[in-house]
Amino acid sequence: MTGEIEAEVLNFIIDRLQIEDEWFDGRGRGFTWWAGALAQRVSFSAPRDLHGVRAVTLHVETDLLAGVSATGATWQRLAAMNRLATLSAYVADVAAATVCLHASVTLTEANWPLARVLAVHAAALQVADAHAEAAELARIFGARVHTTGHPSRGARPHPDEMLGVIEVYQQRGQEPSPFTTEALANLVHLEPRPWVMAANEPDRLVADLTFAAGQPARLELDASVVHPALGSGLQLRLLIPVEPDAAIAQRLNANEAVQPDAHQLGAWCVDEERGLCFGTFVPAATHHPELVRALVYHSAGRNEWARALLFPQ
Repeated sequence: MTGEIEAEVLNFIIDRLQIEDEWFDGRGRGFTWWAGALAQRVSFSAPRDLHGVRAVTLHVETDLLAGVSATGATWQRLAAMNRLATLSAYVADVAAATVCLHASVTLTEANWPLARVLAVHAAALQVADAHAEAAELARIFGARVHTTGHPSRGARPHPDEMLGVIEVYQQRGQEPSPFTTEALANLVHLEPRPWVMAANEPDRLVADLTFAAGQPARLELDASVVHPALGSGLQLRLLIPVEPDAAIAQRLNANEAVQPDAHQLGAWCVDEERGLCFGTFVPAATHHPELVRALVYHSAGRNEWARALLFPQ
């Protein structure tokens, strides 16, 4: 990754989100902007070597709550909310006593054209969701909405039209899922193989990934799921054989928000019956021919990352 590519990625996001100069604050390798009362930050991490490939992570996060208590009840609420994750995770910062919505994409010289598109979708959905939910979540958590203002212009008096972007995703979601049975079936023949075994069913793919002796992780992709707010798309779930503990889900989300090994487009949550789970719903409007293949490989990388974090050798 070069500085020129990073600048092109940031300019692409600014253009696609149609960010107005007066509510924009650019700093170094990223920027902050205000679509309303909540700040959204888009910034690159330091370049690093990731499995022999030069990579950089682009983080996208929107302020949500302040004055949040670090308690078991908080972790339970976050784990429950993250079960309906789209492209972002609800993540607590214990030191700052805050909760934000966070997503990231990991870019290389090979994948950055697709990754920047994913970043736009994540940013658009995230900023809209945050502004729609903040007041009610503050009541539920006994916290306050984490409002800020532009450093020179102060509070934004009128919200950006971007906050109505959910309607675009809803309209596209009224049509059949573009993640077709044929596309999912073709994944079974991926090379190199990211799994021990895989099988397809109509609208679904299920695969076992190595995790522990006699205890594989399970990857599930399901294009028949209809999201209650966004309609058709693709549900992805990575279930790992670990105690379904909300505090562990928060730990995984917080660590991925700092230094992920894969795209963080979704969230760790708790499935009481099946274990700890990373889940995401990919709306129909985000469809790209190479997207599912990329998500499969990133899921395999996430599985290895989670195993190393929870069970270091």
